[in-house]
Order: sequence, then structure tokens, then C-alpha cells
Amino acid sequence: MMSKSFTKFIGQTVLTSLLLGAPAVAQTAVIDEVIVTTTRSDSLRIDNPGNIATLDPSQTVNLFPVELLNQAPGVHIHRGSGQEHLTAIRSPVLVGGAGAGSFLYLEDGIPMRAPGFANVNALMDALPQADGSVELVRGPGSALYGSNAVHGLVNFISAPLDESGASADIAIGSYARHAVSLQSAQDHGSFMTRLSLDLNGDADGYRDAQSFAQQKARFESAWQDGATGYRLSIAHMNLNQETAGYAASYEDETIARGNNNSDAYRDAAATRTYLRMTTDLDSGATLMLTPYFRTNDMEFRMHFLPGTANTTIEENSHNSIGLQVAYARDTDSVSYVSGIDIEATEGELTEVQSGADKYAFRSPTSIDYAQGTHYDFEVEAQVIAPYLHAVWALSDATDLTTGLRWEMTDYDYTNNTDTGRQGKLYRPANRSDDFSDVSPKIGLVHRLADNRRVFANLARAARAPQTTDIYRLRDQNKDGEVPEIEDIDSEVLDSLEIGYRAVYPALSYEATAFVMQKENYHFRDGNDYYETDGETDHMGIELSLDWMLARDWTLATNLTYAKHE
Repeated sequence: MMSKSFTKFIGQTVLTSLLLGAPAVAQTAVIDEVIVTTTRSDSLRIDNPGNIATLDPSQTVNLFPVELLNQAPGVHIHRGSGQEHLTAIRSPVLVGGAGAGSFLYLEDGIPMRAPGFANVNALMDALPQADGSVELVRGPGSALYGSNAVHGLVNFISAPLDESGASADIAIGSYARHAVSLQSAQDHGSFMTRLSLDLNGDADGYRDAQSFAQQKARFESAWQDGATGYRLSIAHMNLNQETAGYAASYEDETIARGNNNSDAYRDAAATRTYLRMTTDLDSGATLMLTPYFRTNDMEFRMHFLPGTANTTIEENSHNSIGLQVAYARDTDSVSYVSGIDIEATEGELTEVQSGADKYAFRSPTSIDYAQGTHYDFEVEAQVIAPYLHAVWALSDATDLTTGLRWEMTDYDYTNNTDTGRQGKLYRPANRSDDFSDVSPKIGLVHRLADNRRVFANLARAARAPQTTDIYRLRDQNKDGEVPEIEDIDSEVLDSLEIGYRAVYPALSYEATAFVMQKENYHFRDGNDYYETDGETDHMGIELSLDWMLARDWTLATNLTYAKHE
């Protein structure tokens, strides 16, 4: 059991005028607010059996998705240099494989990165400036989502493609920060198209030799052919970042604004495309097929590795193809979604140190990071996950939600360099590994009135280890042993939450309380030993409130008190 505990109180209050942006209109809370994340189709937020926050990107003028997501309760995302960040959603701030693999980031319900190949800075791929809404779930997701939807998931949802128009937004700030967002939508008669472009950067960062330039673009098209609707999306991101390393002080401005890693950088590119086909069947059911493809490439200097004289470069990439199949049907007593997610990925990683270890004067066995190739490996991964999500009407006022997901993950690993130990690093020989995870869900919603609900949700979430968790090993754990890959299990989290939700004409609020327990937590302890059997406990309360004070003024506040140990 990890002995260190973290207690967090997070509060945020935002007072906004509706005069910013388009002409002011009266805004009121609505009982029939629609969400899509839980079932990949429209459902009422007020009837959701667990928490879900809906965020409007158009209300936030910023360069960083972090600033938008931090408006939700239970969320604390820490901005780093450039587009880097560390995430906490019903958790302490997590780093490494846990920081990458504990949160699922989606674009229109499709993971932006492959399971097992996540990145701790995943928000750099998102394009909220072109999205219609963002939905955020704290804790495990529904049965439709598997690996990485452990502590939370974020779904960036494209705006409806139903009318022509063009827009341009320009933002300029200190340190030469700038953002230009352009959109153009056209009605071509039988189909619609939209092109979105976002250019943003920080040409003269707060710290020495720190800057970034990022370009994002998305092309979308939608059309109808008989009973089938089609939606095509192609998105691309490119990032060139000059990274600032860690600062030893924040009170001394000279040190805080300095940069001892002036040659650190991060270059990344990502492309994602999908075609969603939604068919209304004669039976009244709906069939949704979504083939998709993604590619990710990244290169960066690992300035944070001790003793390497800032000379280690990591290059990683992965390419994926996948298919989501969902069949949804409503009857008098039950509404259900059944389906299967299938994905195949090829990934590779190299880590090379060009300079000598600064501790090389010691014996070779004491060298932390030896000059030369640290890692050079490839992984082929396959994920197959059938699921069932159903909502049962127990009475006119009470609904029961049940869900089950069975996710099977296979890794085929190839080592392209010497096997065994180098310094404090350990490189496994070629091998294959598989993980099988079953995640049950059950939730209850009771209608106290048309505008008020109480809910409870019991859910399990699981994630197969990240490929870097099991194939980029250190030489020993706290017992002086090389970790046995066969002993590394999937991380499992069990969650219970209860909540109350109310919507009035000018006021809406939601209060939740949660407890969670996690096993097989992968982490590095204070002595830099790699542990794979950690256990953590999490509990807390959350409150979100939106209050329209007057025609043109809205007060929004979120409060969180949580303990993690």
C-alpha cells in the first residue's frame, strides 16, 4: 500500500457576461440537455446514472485545452512547458505510464491514441476550437469504453454539420502568444462540408529559450443516402516546441524564468480519420459502423533523465486501424446498446543517449544511463472488446443501468537491440503477452420530480499495461529483482458514487460523493524503483453550480474536496 496521502481542495468560480461574443440572448438551464458519450447516441444528461460535465469551447478563448477542462469539478490539469501537461481527474497528479494510461481522450467517441500507446500530453492532439462541446466523465466510463477510461475520460465532440457559414477568431496575448481559428462550412446540396484551421503559438515564452508553434486542421463532410447517414472526418496536428526544463525555484524570478535545458524540444504530428455510418433499420433499431485510422509520431529530448547530460532522444510512433460496431434498440421496458470494438496497432520506440553519463567515472555497474542505445523495440497490438449497455425501466420513476465489457489485449514485442541489462536499464527478450479484463457496471437513477434526480453508480474500470510499462524496464525493484513481466497484471479500479442533480429555469447544480479503490497500480517510488502492485484509495465530494444572475450574466462555480492515498 502506498503510504503517502494527497488531500486536495479545488475551487473555481467564473463570472461571465453573455455580451462577449455573439449578441446576447437569455440563457436558461434546460432539462432536456443532450449528451452522447454514455451510449454514443443522444440521451438526456439529467437521466445519466453517473456524473458527466458538459463544457462549451466557444465560451473560453484560450490556446490550451487545459483551461477549458479545468472548469469541471474533480479536475486539476497542470500546465507544463508549451503544450505539455499533467492530469488529475479524481486522482493525484499522475505521471509516466499512469499519467498516460489512466485517462481516455476521445474525438467523437474514438480514442485519439491507441490503448497501450498513450501519451501523458495527449491534450495536444485535441482541437476544441472546432468542436461543438466537450463531455467529461470523472471515474470509470460506461461499458462502451475500456482501457485508459480508469480515472476519467474526455470526449471532444464535433459541432453539428447542418448549416453554411464562416467564422474567424483571433487572440493575442503576452509573450507573443497568438491564436487564429478559421472555419468555413458549405452546403453543396446533397452533402455538407466544413474546414477548420487553428494556428497557435507562444513565440517568446515566459522562460528562456521556450516557445511553441502548433497547427491543427480538420475536414468534415456529412451526407444522407436513404436510411443511412454518413460522417467523414480527417484531422491533423503538428507541433514544434522548444521546451523549458524544470526550475529549481519559483520565488526567485531569475531562476524561475531561466532554463537549464535550453536545447530541449518536442516535435509531434498526428493524423486521425474516420467514417461513421449510421443506419435506421426497419425494426426501429440503429446500426452504427465506424472504421477509423490514426498515425502518431513524436521526437523529443529527454531532459529530465538524470546523469545523461541532456543528450538522450526518444522517438516513438504508432499506426492503428480500428472498427467500432454498435447496435442500439429501444423497447417499452429496456433500451440497450451492444457492440464490439476492434483495433490493431503497430508501434515502435527508440531511446538513444549520444553523450557520456556524467557518473561514468564510477564503476560501469553504477552507471545509471550508459551512452548508446537504451531501447529499440517494436510492438504489434490487437484489442477486441465486446460490450453490452442496457437501461431497464423498473418503474415510472426509476431506471436501472447495467453494463459489461470484456476487453482482450495482445502484445507481440520485438527487441531490436541487446537483451538484458545496460546500466540501470533492462531490455526484455522477444515475447508475447496477453491481458483479459472484464468490467461490470451498474447504476440507478430515481426521478424525484421532472427536474430533480438522485443517482448511484457502481463500476469497475481496467486497463492493460502501457507498452512502456512492461517493455521499458529498469534493472530492479525494491527487492533488488528485475520485474517479471508475467507478474504484471492489468490495473483495476472499483468505484462507487452517489449524487443529486437538479435543473431550474435559471439554476442547475450537481453534487456527488465517491469512493474508489485501485489495485495493480504501476508506479516508481521515491527511490526510483519500479513497482507494479501498488494499491491506492480515493474518496471525495464534488459540487458544480451554474446560476444565471441576470439576462447577460452567469455565475459558474465548481468545488472539490478529495483525499488520495
